Amino acid sequence: MSKKEELKNTSDAILSLSKGKDLNGSPVFDLWIYRNGQITYNGIENVDKIGIHNTYIPLDIVKKVIEYTSVISAQETGDNKGRDNPLNIIKYNNRMLVFQPSKAKGNLQELNILLEKIANSI
Repeated sequence: MSKKEELKNTSDAILSLSKGKDLNGSPVFDLWIYRNGQITYNGIENVDKIGIHNTYIPLDIVKKVIEYTSVISAQETGDNKGRDNPLNIIKYNNRMLVFQPSKAKGNLQELNILLEKIANSI
């Protein structure tokens, strides 16, 4: 892992996750994953590491992320009502899913768990 860095061009990312703010003080961060295994993390609020950090994840994890994005559907987002839970935004393949993690289902739930593990490993 590297020291605090500048945010690079994120348009090449295969996936981005923005974890939103809620009323309970949950972690707020952005995460970008690139095909070569590089990840860029921007800790914003209520996280251990504030600011921009770049590191790498194994390519088999990148492959798993790509597999999840090929099979998730909008129906897996569940009901997104209320401000008690944060909204997450995942962007991939020119698509965007907005959902509450506690209401996500199926492959979206599994993808979100994997992304949270990646973010927590930084």
